[in-house]
Amino acid sequence: MLRATADILYRDGIHAVTYDEVARRSGVAKTTIYRHFPSRNQLLVAAVDGSTATPLIPDNGNLRDDLRDFLRAILPMFLNDDLRAMSLELMAAAARDPELQDLHRANVRARIGPLSTIFKRAKDRGEIDPDLAYVDAFDFIEGPLIVRSLLYPDKLDDLDIEITVDRILRVLSP
Repeated sequence: MLRATADILYRDGIHAVTYDEVARRSGVAKTTIYRHFPSRNQLLVAAVDGSTATPLIPDNGNLRDDLRDFLRAILPMFLNDDLRAMSLELMAAAARDPELQDLHRANVRARIGPLSTIFKRAKDRGEIDPDLAYVDAFDFIEGPLIVRSLLYPDKLDDLDIEITVDRILRVLSP
């Protein structure tokens, strides 16, 4: 049912996702879908979340190499045109729907998990300000990818990970 939901999102957009359509395309009974996802918004967020793999948490012993490997691991998600379009459509819908916004934020917080681990290790090694909030650091890490994804998707391939990491480190350094 999540794959069918994601397919509908990819091909037809968020407006086309209905329990009836998901049931029809997935072959799963509508009652089963309702049982797992009592709200359409829960179904939408689960479908988007299920379309992306949780990146591995690199542990190279230093923040620079960990960030480089992390960005390299998540860049393909931003390069995927279908996933980018689906995510942007979900974000736009969340701006108008408080329940969807809460669900989307929870999804983003889950994505912060690997970065939180990276930053905790860096704090323990004294590489970043011990008072730095993880959510602020997250903005600096994924910010360049999100901005390019929104405004310059054709420039994502040109993103120099090494230069981006150097810029991030200048901001995060104690």
